[in-house]
Amino acid sequence: MLAMHHQIVALSILLLGLAPNLFASGFSLDVTSSSSKTHKLAAADTSERTSRIAIVGAGAVGSYYGGRIWESVRCSNSTDVLFHLRNEHYAHCVENGITVTSIDGNFVISSDELLAYSTTEDMAKSVKDEDDDSHAFDWVIVALKSSSLDAVPELIKPLTSPETRVLVIMNGLIEDDLTEMMREEQGLECKAVYGGMALICSNRLSPGVIDHSYAGKLVVGVAYSADADDDGYCKWVESDKKAIMDLFEPVTPVPFEFEDNLLRGRWWKNCWNLPFNGISVAMGGITTDRIVGDPSLRKLAYKVMDETIATANADLAKHGFPEEDYLPEDTREKMMVFTDTMGAYKPSTMLDLHARKPMEVKYLFKTALDRATKLGVPVPHLETLVSQIEAFQRHYKLY
Repeated sequence: MLAMHHQIVALSILLLGLAPNLFASGFSLDVTSSSSKTHKLAAADTSERTSRIAIVGAGAVGSYYGGRIWESVRCSNSTDVLFHLRNEHYAHCVENGITVTSIDGNFVISSDELLAYSTTEDMAKSVKDEDDDSHAFDWVIVALKSSSLDAVPELIKPLTSPETRVLVIMNGLIEDDLTEMMREEQGLECKAVYGGMALICSNRLSPGVIDHSYAGKLVVGVAYSADADDDGYCKWVESDKKAIMDLFEPVTPVPFEFEDNLLRGRWWKNCWNLPFNGISVAMGGITTDRIVGDPSLRKLAYKVMDETIATANADLAKHGFPEEDYLPEDTREKMMVFTDTMGAYKPSTMLDLHARKPMEVKYLFKTALDRATKLGVPVPHLETLVSQIEAFQRHYKLY
């Protein structure tokens, strides 16, 4: 069982002026996949143990960041990057590999080089013949949508050990529920849990084909540390920071930043997600340029951002953070300026609505609203948006 001495908060980021976390077409979980083909992993060096990195949920976001990590260690004999895929995405990639077109340089993982698995059990079995399997996977990187959160603990359990570090790149206020699920999952242990926010426009155009069209920054903070001896919120030790910095330091195409206050970072990110994902869906699925270009919708976006900032700072105060950690007033303008230059972007929840796929309503919208209610912060505009979004979800059964 995951041993945790303090309650965790936000997996997330501090946006330094910047882009939203834009999961375009994300990875929707299916744990009942077909069996995987057999792969030959890198031979362990006699002087250095082979490192293992598992990418769980290699969709639009997982394939991009996992692919960039693979690219950085491609010539290494001491690191393997394994990809968990599903259904037609898995079947296509086994035969054809993964192709990524990117504003920061295209790359291809050929079928001969791709270590693809349709189940995490098969991923775990592939490394069991090593002499030392006490922590067969050094890193497990989860890139699922929050609508699949319930399945994460069971999915990653075969890959984890007391020395494994887990990075979860996911939208929404997921931390309380995720850590509770991990505690309850018998046999699941890890060294640390990190929260990642991807500031990226990345779409899966077709099975095995990913297009990265805008931004790309990844900001990560520690959600849980087995080595932290303080029961307070957002606690971590220097070795946790060093581990994640070492992982991404060679991944030069990815702008990377460490976030030391995840609660603040998560709310800062919500200052984009709640108004722009929210208004997009409430309007039946419109692009961001139409929101910022319409006077009434632009005004509404500002109102939702004001309510989000008020809730964020109340939450930070409740958890004992000083005022210097609060979200500044200019957050709203930075978010609007960025969106002004984004173009006709299709937010992730809009894509799900149009495709009639499960929407990230609970953790992306409802949890934020519930927290505002508990804190006594009035958020009438956000409440209306969430009501409209939930109505779409019920009408089309997008659960």
